Amino acid sequence: MKTSGELDTISPLRENIRTVLTIGAVLFPFLPNTYRTFYLCIALISLIYRFHIFTKRDAIPFYIYLLAAILTSLFSLNPLKAIRNTKGIFFDILVPFLFFAFSPFLNRQKLTRLLPVSSIIFSAAALLIYFIYPPGFHIFNRNHGLVGFLGGKLTYAGALSFLIPLLYFTGERKQDILTLIAIALFTLNITFNLSRTYYIAVIVFLLLMIIVSRSKIRLFYGGLLAFFIISIVTNQRSLDYLSKMLPIEENRSPHARIEMWKTGLRIFKKYPLTGIGYELWSDHKIFTALINEFETPELHEIREDPKLNRAVSGHLHSNYIMAMVNGGLPLLFSLLFIFLYFLAIFCKTAQPWGYLGIGLLSIMIIAGFFEYNFSDAEVVQNFAMALGIITHRVRCNENNC
Repeated sequence: MKTSGELDTISPLRENIRTVLTIGAVLFPFLPNTYRTFYLCIALISLIYRFHIFTKRDAIPFYIYLLAAILTSLFSLNPLKAIRNTKGIFFDILVPFLFFAFSPFLNRQKLTRLLPVSSIIFSAAALLIYFIYPPGFHIFNRNHGLVGFLGGKLTYAGALSFLIPLLYFTGERKQDILTLIAIALFTLNITFNLSRTYYIAVIVFLLLMIIVSRSKIRLFYGGLLAFFIISIVTNQRSLDYLSKMLPIEENRSPHARIEMWKTGLRIFKKYPLTGIGYELWSDHKIFTALINEFETPELHEIREDPKLNRAVSGHLHSNYIMAMVNGGLPLLFSLLFIFLYFLAIFCKTAQPWGYLGIGLLSIMIIAGFFEYNFSDAEVVQNFAMALGIITHRVRCNENNC
């Protein structure tokens, strides 16, 4: 049994670890994979130290998803590689969710209060560098969309979009002003990112918040929505990108996605219960064999364009189509179960955090029709982080903790 003196020395150490991990979490959403991987390794160690966290009931949907990916991969075109690929589900989704939802080594109240500050710093810095440095400078290239510090266009837009529900209005004037500035800067970053998918997803989120929020907060979200729309329509490049959403003859990008979805459905019809194996679409040999067998004639023609061929070889630009291709119906249903499970939790509470949780899921569900972001490490880690923090707050409200 530990003496009181031993306990006195342990307690400050735990508090110091908690402080370091909390400050680290403030930086986590904005920095590249090297930092994130290091942080999540520390988070995993803390979870192993408190192993009972892995038995939390709110982790069940992710275990079902992981199990579906593993079981269907056993019957795949390359079982060993497909099963190895499922480690991303554990490390990029389950670990951040459990850590941010249940770890005692995190001060979530302090984290959510500091997040607007770090959001302002990183998003303002990304905008300033984007406009100050000469066109073509490294990743801050004004000839393309703004990608911030994450190096990928859709990755950056998704990572920011899933942080917006964590920037909540507290009713405290100073904190709410910081939150307002942070969300406004995020919307500006997304505007110059030129990601049409997240234009739609963020607008739906803001509309939802206008509907469910109380009157004063409704004005904040209404102003943010107006600001976001004005920033899009007054930016000629945003308007040009929006015009390319229409699947007319001269716009090949929408046609390419439609044909990719058709090709994915063709593959699903052949492997409805197992899919091809988790993330085996990225295997060059398997991809080549599948695309030659199942691609539509229109997709074959589109792939002759080098700019579009690279997009086709990466993934099929839809969470739902990729779930069907990766693991057939079991993986698709397990993905939908994740959304339905947390929607049920958030819909049962009338608290603001419940509404923010519904908004978070709406961004993922809507974006998932047009993007495969459930396997993009930085994006899904931010989603899991936000989902974990919101789940913690909702559960605390239920249990009066």
